[in-house]
Amino acid sequence: MSKILLYRHPDCAKCARIARTHHAFDLLGRVEDTTETPPTGPLQMGEIVVEDRASGAIERGADAFRLITRAVPLYAPARLLLKVPWFRSYIEREMGGCEDGACAVPPSGRTV
Repeated sequence: MSKILLYRHPDCAKCARIARTHHAFDLLGRVEDTTETPPTGPLQMGEIVVEDRASGAIERGADAFRLITRAVPLYAPARLLLKVPWFRSYIEREMGGCEDGACAVPPSGRTV
């Protein structure tokens, strides 16, 4: 069974790319993702929230990323970076939703 569940917006290419990246690094199968609406309500484009399957707690922003780093051992160094203010702010922006088309993923010749 997965350790965490990522909720992502169903129409966001950036969110889909982020979920694929987490799955690629998740060698232990602890991460699952869904486009269903989380118990906290609908997500905006670019917003990702994470549910801790053990406790049922749902986290947003840098706290959600912290749950991801705990579930995926290859992300352990990033957990230390969360103590650095500029990195924490960056994660908050990246997981908090998109504004003004910021979710657009540059074309790479591949489809999502």
